[in-house]
Amino acid sequence: MKILYIDPVINTATSANYKYYEELYRQLKHSEKVVLYGGIPRDFYELYMTLDMKPDFALFGLGWFEHKYFESISNIDIPTACLLFKPQNDLEQKLNFCKINNIDVILTPVPNCKEYAELTNIRTELFPYGFDPQVFKRRNIEKIYDVGFSGALHESRHYPAGSFVEENIRIKIGKILSEKEDISVFWSSSDSKPSRIPDYEQYAKTINSSKIWIATQAAFGDITPRFYEVAGSGTLLFCQEIPECYRNIFVSGKNCVEFKSDLSDFEEKLDYYLSNERETQKIIENAIIDFQKYTWNRRVDHLLEIVNDL
Repeated sequence: MKILYIDPVINTATSANYKYYEELYRQLKHSEKVVLYGGIPRDFYELYMTLDMKPDFALFGLGWFEHKYFESISNIDIPTACLLFKPQNDLEQKLNFCKINNIDVILTPVPNCKEYAELTNIRTELFPYGFDPQVFKRRNIEKIYDVGFSGALHESRHYPAGSFVEENIRIKIGKILSEKEDISVFWSSSDSKPSRIPDYEQYAKTINSSKIWIATQAAFGDITPRFYEVAGSGTLLFCQEIPECYRNIFVSGKNCVEFKSDLSDFEEKLDYYLSNERETQKIIENAIIDFQKYTWNRRVDHLLEIVNDL
């Protein structure tokens, strides 16, 4: 299959720091003929004339809406899909773009597939993230932290009302951990300064250096790449309650451990799994096996199944 991949973020500093922008594209190139286009194709026919390869399918990638382009594109005459990312920003315009351009299928990691399908009358599929086992699946790294977390605080004032099941959950977790003097904690979280581990290699190593890593939902119940990166790494994924549509992937007590969004059982469960190494290790080993099915190259298989069904 010949695929036109439209995304202005791939091969930029943003995709270098946030690998999930480019991983699907990178894996797709291994099995299919793909041409990357980083501009705004206001007329598909004119774009075709510039390409050596005439595509069978077009995909608007995770970074497409960085253009803030929500208008009509003329002469789209091949099947198209659009990856709907960060719907808390410009949701109405993003969905309208899909409608006026007759996008064939919307793909999103956000659980609100039914809602988006009803708003657009477009087939909408849950399309989860994945992880790269070559980066995250490591062995024989010393566990120097009991618990780890990194990421922005996501204070609710930065998001529309209702974006989160529990407001300011990361701030609340940080407070609980700061009061536990008997454990070693890696914590890098802030809204006022860089809150992520900037080096991807160091990020993977730090996760693997922790017995437990905490993951919380992004806006609108988005289950971020971090859930997969942790679960596939050899560290216990300790995560906020999983949306129903993701429960076939994340199974609490088998390949991860959930805590309630109101944190009513957070400390009790954290203490339990820190104190029960055998049970914790069993869950970790299950996750390593289970998450072989949730790598980025498996996401390519999922994408092609959807495309072939259009």
